[in-house]
Formats: sequence, C-alpha cells, structure tokens
Amino acid sequence: MSGRLIGESATVPIAKGKDVHLEPGKPWPAPYRGSRYSILDSKRHGTVLQWKYNDLVVHVEPPNNLLDQLRFFGKSRGSGKGSIRITAGREILTKIHTTAYSYSDEAPVDTGWIPVYLGKLDGGLGFDINIDPDLPNTDLWVWDGFSFNHGESWSVSYDGELIWKWQDYRFESIFDHTDLVSTYERYRTTAGRMYINEFGHIYVNVPRDEIPSGQREEIQNVFDEWQTFVEQNRDAAAQRLVDRRLKVTGDGDPTEGHLPLYIGHLSEFDEGIIPKPIVTDEEYYIAASNEEVGGY
Repeated sequence: MSGRLIGESATVPIAKGKDVHLEPGKPWPAPYRGSRYSILDSKRHGTVLQWKYNDLVVHVEPPNNLLDQLRFFGKSRGSGKGSIRITAGREILTKIHTTAYSYSDEAPVDTGWIPVYLGKLDGGLGFDINIDPDLPNTDLWVWDGFSFNHGESWSVSYDGELIWKWQDYRFESIFDHTDLVSTYERYRTTAGRMYINEFGHIYVNVPRDEIPSGQREEIQNVFDEWQTFVEQNRDAAAQRLVDRRLKVTGDGDPTEGHLPLYIGHLSEFDEGIIPKPIVTDEEYYIAASNEEVGGY
C-alpha cells in the first residue's frame, strides 16, 4: 500500500556551515539526487508511480497527496506528470520549468528546470519488489531490490570520505561517516560506489577479485543461502533483478558481475546520520537546470 506525501519542512545544509529551512514548494539548494521514479498515465491503471530500467518496469498507485502537490506547484504545466526523486532522507524532489514555477526568483539559478522540494514521504511506496526490512538472521545479505536508478549514489574516496558525484562535480558529505566507510571497506578494498535508498537500506557492488580474503567465504555463504531462499520461495522477481545486475556489471557475463551486497541500514552506522552533500561549486546549479532529468 502506498504511503503519502506530508508537508514537512526540511533542513538542508549549504556551504559555509549554514542551513536552509525549506517549506514545500521552495527551490532545492542542494544536489538533485535520490531514487528515480516517474508519474505518468497508464491505460490500464490510470495515473501511476513508475520505476523503470530498460525493459524492467513496475508501477503502483502514487503516494497520497503527491500528484496534487505536483500539479499545484506547476509540474509539467500543471499536469503533475514527469520525473521525481526521493532522497535518503525521504525528501521528495522534482524539477519544474521556470516558466511555470512561482518561486524561480528564490532559486540559485532562475532559468531552465528548477529543482523543487515537495515534502517528505511518510510510509512505503507499495511496490511488491523491494528489500524486506526483516532480513534473514544476518546483517549481510544479497541486495535483491531495485538495483538501477535507485538510491543515492555515493563514492568512497581513497581517503575514506563519502563523495557525491555527477558529471565533473564532486561534493563531500558534510558529516563524518566513519562506521559506514569502515563497513564498506570490510567488503570492498578499493574506492567505489555505495547506494542508499529512501528506506535507509545500503548496498554496494563488490568486484569478485577485490573481496578481502578474510571475507570471501562469508560472502559466498551469503550468496548460497540467498540462492536457496529465493528458489524455495519461487521469487523470480528477485532472481531477475540480481541476474540483471550481475550481467550489466559483468559486461554481459553474469559470472563476472559485481556482487550486489546489502551491508545494513543507516540506523546502524554513525548514530543514523544521513549523508548530505554540500554544493561548493555554484556552476553546478547551472548545469543541473539544463534539463528535467539532469542533475543526478
């Protein structure tokens, strides 16, 4: 069952140690990021919230109040249709063209597509395909939820910092994430990406040849246990999502693909602090306003 959009204000850290308190409908002064969804019309189901990656498509009823808010603030000239993002902090974002948006003069850049804060997601999204929060008797598992266009994409740098990247822009999280980075490095020895979704779940892609020797047996056991679990439960959707991830990261060969490994929930690390990138290059706002689907 879908959740709802609630009109909570958001506190967004910006440069020079400052915070901005945003009400719904105001310009978003931070990197445009999060899980990618679209609001569109379906011939069979009416207006839906859709997740898509190539031929993988799933849709459900939109969260309550979301379509009304999108229409109210001028999304797609009042139709409310188009793309949205949901951050790791459950903030729901979209882009609205300046010609239809009332608060363009308050945005960092007042032309093109303006990132806008709509409110926060309360509850779930109603998808049948998602990671089960009640994981089997271990903090480590196979990530068999959405594995494309899903979650905030972060990189762990060589000096142990969390970096958000888009095109040539690199912005660090304002917070320290010692526990999270340490857990990442337990299972992947080189700098690379991790993904954090709107429910606080975290997964990494682990190259098979970069697994630390001390964790190889543990990870193999996890994947064997997961394979048995999905076969017993006849969970073809989970199997398909993992197989597709392995194929894509293995350049077409799933036996060479990176292992999608669930490493835990945000609440387990660094007192539950959510990573938040700070824009330190004002030109980012110009680049992010060039198109509706940009800025990710």
